[in-house]
Amino acid sequence: MRSAALIAAAALALATRAHAGPTLGEQLDQQAASVARARDQVLTKLHDSQRARVQRVRLAYKLLRTAGEPLAIAPADRMAVARGRATARWLLSRDRAEVAMYAGEVDSLTSAASRITADRARAAEPPADLRLIRPVAGAIIRRFGPLVHEDSKATLSRRGVDFEVERDAPVVAAADGLVRYAGPIRGLDDGVVLDHGGVWTVVGKLDQLTVATGDYVAAGQRLGQPARYRVYFEVRVPLGPGGLPVDPERYLSPAK
Repeated sequence: MRSAALIAAAALALATRAHAGPTLGEQLDQQAASVARARDQVLTKLHDSQRARVQRVRLAYKLLRTAGEPLAIAPADRMAVARGRATARWLLSRDRAEVAMYAGEVDSLTSAASRITADRARAAEPPADLRLIRPVAGAIIRRFGPLVHEDSKATLSRRGVDFEVERDAPVVAAADGLVRYAGPIRGLDDGVVLDHGGVWTVVGKLDQLTVATGDYVAAGQRLGQPARYRVYFEVRVPLGPGGLPVDPERYLSPAK
């Protein structure tokens, strides 16, 4: 019996992990790798641009040096030389702008890498005993984590879950919190972002919102109603510019 129980527990863990997305640490590691690749690419472009600029500077110097020798230029050639000098000045100006642009991108990516490193050092999943009220009654029909798009077959990643709901079902706050934002969210109709202290929740695909940015709400307080027949729910840990998503099902109270 004990072996059967262990096998069942292992199977449940594997099934849960099958639809779970990356952990916070894995997400940050992926971000760090992406930033490192981008920085390497920009550094290569910067070095190539600097080498090309050195060659053009030498050519431009030869063209511009004749500016002090107008008598050495035949009258028929003066227009061509003037055009050459104008082109040389334009190329030098463009090269300076290009080098400055790449250098700025390197600085930005270096800062991003430093931020990710700092976030990685303090990254922590929400407490295992965190319990959130289900924001709406209904079955979860789309889960958090990787999925394969039906048409393109591309592997995508969902940051939250979708509940299938009744059109007039009340949608409520999952826990006490401060309304950081209430209003239109791209791709999610109207929505509400709640700050619960250690985690944020995002509730989307809503209509007829009953709260406003800056309100304080209690767990179970109504936020609005579904815009159609699905409600989107997301849990984020406040790391980085917009927070990082975690699997909401780990922290939702059981369905009644």
